[in-house]
Amino acid sequence: MRRRLANTRFFYAGLSFAIATVMWLYVATAQNPLIERLMTLDLHVRGLSPTEVVVQAPSRVQVHLQGPRSALALLTPALLDASVDLSGLKPGEHRVPVYIAAPPDVHVMERTPSEAVVVLDQLMRHRLPVEVTLIGVPPSGVTLGTPRTQPEYVEVSGASTQVEEVRHAVVTLDTSQARQQLVSSVPVHLLDATGQEVRGLAVDPSIVQATLPVREGTITKVVPVVPTLTGAPAAGLAVSGVTVTPATITLTGSVSTLQTVQSAVTAPIDLTGARGDVTRRVTLSLPQGSSAATQQVTAVVHIGRVQLARILQGVPVRISGVSKGLTARAAPDRVDVQVEGPQDMVQRLTPGALAAQVDASAAGRGTHRATPRVAVPEGVRVLMISPAQISVIVTPSS
Repeated sequence: MRRRLANTRFFYAGLSFAIATVMWLYVATAQNPLIERLMTLDLHVRGLSPTEVVVQAPSRVQVHLQGPRSALALLTPALLDASVDLSGLKPGEHRVPVYIAAPPDVHVMERTPSEAVVVLDQLMRHRLPVEVTLIGVPPSGVTLGTPRTQPEYVEVSGASTQVEEVRHAVVTLDTSQARQQLVSSVPVHLLDATGQEVRGLAVDPSIVQATLPVREGTITKVVPVVPTLTGAPAAGLAVSGVTVTPATITLTGSVSTLQTVQSAVTAPIDLTGARGDVTRRVTLSLPQGSSAATQQVTAVVHIGRVQLARILQGVPVRISGVSKGLTARAAPDRVDVQVEGPQDMVQRLTPGALAAQVDASAAGRGTHRATPRVAVPEGVRVLMISPAQISVIVTPSS
């Protein structure tokens, strides 16, 4: 009887534990249900022989995962691993399974692709000289030297079928602005026999230093000599002109140096207080980077009275030489005269002190066109008479 009672107790105790377990699983599942999730992973290669390279293989794998919501919510690609094992495989095409490593509570339901097509090739290394290709038209007068690189050779490595296609390792330099030596770090490009670029190979080093010697040629250029004048002559005097001997010189220099040079200037010539012509032997200030056979010139600075130009308005017209029995009048009877000369003389002139003379000795009755002439003091000259011609009207005397 006691034994039967004990068995009954054990039965109910086990039943209670089973019911509790089921209830706990139910509650736990209700609070943290199983969910599914798609993720894309990078595909890694393992077991590759050091003498082989992968020519072709998928780079990514999509996985269909199932697990508790709490686990999948925190899952990142870093906690998973997608890989293929290439151990022992020879060059050629292979179909290998894709392995997915996931946390224990995460189940991998599906992977796409489940198998990866992988193409292997023998690893090959080849040493090539670096060739320099020059592009662009160099500036006029520039001479290009022989380009060189440091290092002179690079090593190309990768799949043997690709390495065998490579014929040239090339760098490019642009010479369109080259006026001095070019030194540049430039990338190396691999070309096949047709000049097409071959990609997917490793180049060591991938960047080299290219040097192109550049020498700029010399030219000659004839330019005028321009004197440099400083100071001022004595009061009432001014510079009336400058004579330089020789008036021009021939400069020698590079194209870039001389292309903007329009003249050669002299050392300063001081005119302070000068009362007469100043003659100096002066040196030339040549543009930097240029030279000339002539280093000195003779400059004669002509000093004269200060010149003034002025217009005298209303200068009367005077007619002379009218034949007997005739009368002449001018239309207009006054003109404007522009004169130039020493300042003190020109300032003293007045319209009444001058006369525009017209000779009518050959004029008969009628209207004639005549050119007036104006007499001015010595040292003064007439620049313009306006109008340049007038009408002379000749009629019989009354």
